[in-house]
Amino acid sequence: MTTISSLLTPELILPALPVRSKVEALEALAVHVGRVHPHIDPRRLADALHEREQQSTTALENGVAIPHVRLPGLSVPLAVVARSLTGIPCGALDGKPTQLFLLLVVAAEKPGSHLKLLAKAARLLSDARCRSRLLEAPSAVDLLAVLREHEQRADRSLRAA
Repeated sequence: MTTISSLLTPELILPALPVRSKVEALEALAVHVGRVHPHIDPRRLADALHEREQQSTTALENGVAIPHVRLPGLSVPLAVVARSLTGIPCGALDGKPTQLFLLLVVAAEKPGSHLKLLAKAARLLSDARCRSRLLEAPSAVDLLAVLREHEQRADRSLRAA
C-alpha cells in the first residue's frame, strides 16, 4: 500500500516556500514538480491546481492545505511537501494562514488511489504533534523523517484498533 512518505524524497520537500499568496504557492509547487519530474508539464499541473481550487479550497484548518489533482497518463502518484515560515492566506475555514502544504498528484484513471492518499494525508496532518514537529524541523531531510515517523505511528495505531 502506498504511503505519503514513500512518495517523497528530500528533493520533493521545500522547507521554506518563498511566496506570499495561494496562487504563487500553487505555481511554485507545480514548477517544483516539473523540476524533479521532467515528464510533468508544470503549466498543465498549475492550471489543474488552480481549476481545482476554484471548485473549493484545499486549505484545511490548523495551517494545513492538501492541494490535489488527477492528471491523465500519470504512471505513479506524486507528492511535494512545502512549508511557509510566515503562513499564506489560503481561505481556510478557521481563517488561519497556511504553513504546511502537501501536494498530491495522481493518475486520473485511478480515482480510488486518490481518495486513499487524501485520507492518509488528512489523518497525518490532523495530528497536532506532527504539525508542530514539521514546523520546527530544520531541513528537508528532517521534515521527511518526521512524516515517516508519524505515518508509521498512525499505521500501527490503525492496525491495533
